[in-house]
Amino acid sequence: MAKGATQTGGLSQPASTTPGVLARMRALGTEVLDAERRASNLRMLGFMAKAGYYSGYVLRDGTKQSPATLVEELAARTPDSRALWFEGRWRTFAELNEQANRVASVLVARGATAGDCLALMMDSRPDYLAVAVACNKLGMVVSLVNTFVRGEQLEHAMRVCSPKFILCGGEHVEPLAALDAIPSGKDAVLSPDHVLVWHEDGVEPTAQLEGSVDLGSRLADASPDNPDSTGTFDVSQPFCYIYTSGTTGLPKAVPMTNSRFLKGAHMFGNVLTGLGPSDVVYSGGLPFYHGSGMISSWGSSLVTGGACAMRRRFSASRFFEDCAASDATAFVYVGEYCRYLHATPPSQHDRAHKLRMIMGAGLRPDIWHEFVTRFAIPQVYEFYGATEANTGLFNLDNRPGMLGRRLPGQAIVAVDEESGEILRDDSGHCREVSVGEQGMFIGRIRGLNQFDGYLDSSKNDSKVLTDPLGDGDNYFNSGDLVMLHEGGWLSFRDRLGDTYRWKAENVSTNDVQDVLTGCPHVREANVYGVQVPHNDGRAGMVALVVEEGFDYAELARHVEENLPAYSRPVFVRIEEQLELTASFKYVKTRLKNEGFSPAQCGRPVHFLMGGQYVPLDGALLASIDSGTRRL
Repeated sequence: MAKGATQTGGLSQPASTTPGVLARMRALGTEVLDAERRASNLRMLGFMAKAGYYSGYVLRDGTKQSPATLVEELAARTPDSRALWFEGRWRTFAELNEQANRVASVLVARGATAGDCLALMMDSRPDYLAVAVACNKLGMVVSLVNTFVRGEQLEHAMRVCSPKFILCGGEHVEPLAALDAIPSGKDAVLSPDHVLVWHEDGVEPTAQLEGSVDLGSRLADASPDNPDSTGTFDVSQPFCYIYTSGTTGLPKAVPMTNSRFLKGAHMFGNVLTGLGPSDVVYSGGLPFYHGSGMISSWGSSLVTGGACAMRRRFSASRFFEDCAASDATAFVYVGEYCRYLHATPPSQHDRAHKLRMIMGAGLRPDIWHEFVTRFAIPQVYEFYGATEANTGLFNLDNRPGMLGRRLPGQAIVAVDEESGEILRDDSGHCREVSVGEQGMFIGRIRGLNQFDGYLDSSKNDSKVLTDPLGDGDNYFNSGDLVMLHEGGWLSFRDRLGDTYRWKAENVSTNDVQDVLTGCPHVREANVYGVQVPHNDGRAGMVALVVEEGFDYAELARHVEENLPAYSRPVFVRIEEQLELTASFKYVKTRLKNEGFSPAQCGRPVHFLMGGQYVPLDGALLASIDSGTRRL
């Protein structure tokens, strides 16, 4: 443990974040604080050195390395070693490789060639990864389609990736069968005989798609041998398309080359956590169509020769039971994931595990210490990034609420408080914020930190800032507001578009959500701004998931005591559950569009009036719409 740190429930905390320690340091002078900073600096230097090694040397241009070559190497070198755990059963690397070969053989027989795209729709099960590896062996691109999208969104996903084939699990036939025609690009449609369906034993298909191909019936006779094409494609070749989460609009497909995938996998597995062949990373039900499932969970275990434990869907009640059953030594979390786990009743499985670390994005500071203490988590690696981003942040020091420390080539620039737009002076340059200020996080596009962009290149320009700092370099615009702290530490404030302006003040949905989830009997809160006639800006509204015992009067007291007047939600609606993206982020688009009218919402709405939340009836709604009632 670093000098000046304290131990809490197995978690080593920086002295500067531990209550009471600052007073002792003032009495002792600055030596302890300096030692802690030196230790943090050494950790960061080591991290950067390893990151440079894997990014610039191991995966240098021209190398013939890919996920498929790694699977084949491990299957040849350690065929009986554990690769995947699913529903209580282990698959070896030899089994994974053979299954991928059989899938590849069927695809070739159906006319698949290098460069073709296959859209994949399947639950998180071992077959999913076998398909991805099979496509990689053949030089195909696998498009990882969100299994929850339907109708227009599903058509959009298919138009974007222009698949030659679709491979879906029997559990996801219904949304395809419901389409009048399956798009394959902007104008083309896909013939049903280019849809391969992989039925699971004992799992009833959701629907039948006339003319589709039963993949399972063809696998037994397919070749189990490695195809000659594996290893003939270098790191610059595409591996998959991963779609952005689409919290405020239609998702965008991000091309993931072999190099980009493996760099991310090495970053998590070798650089950040130091995983090894004996480690097991539990994905915990994270979907493999999302980067945290595909890269952070499976990728990090693959590049280190370890194993990945899978679950079809996230289950808070079975989570730590799975960790124990699979011998997991690490797991990956996202978004509100840890809050769901923390809300479960105490269980005999809470500490009956072998976990030595967790890594992820979104462990909220208000539950950080309680979470790691209850579940005996020794080490937390919080990180920040995005599927399409060219740079990221890593918290190596167990520091609650921090994304990490600013790295070379990263900057935080001032934004307009009203519009959220990045500010530029007369020369076209931006101002970097000072400690205690918030601004937009941007990353320099240069060398190893290139911005590869979206599959639809017309979307790229909005993410690239031209020479914002006057150094001649372009920068990636993250769209995220962060706060700069002493020592270069950064904390997340909000996603641009998730902030709104009310009563001439900027409101952070993130901050308000944190306060509301501290109210008794409130389980979840999704905060957003809605337009109100005759009012500037947007009024705060929240969709709540509540428990038995919830009381509107108690909510009103809580917001009055903990939030300034301009941040208090004006409207409240209750939901049975909140809509989430694959990365466990709240979806706001539909809620914003429905506004505050009970008829539009399809459920009762309460209105903050006179310090109390009252039902929004017809007369009250009419007075708000007409502007006779001031908000």
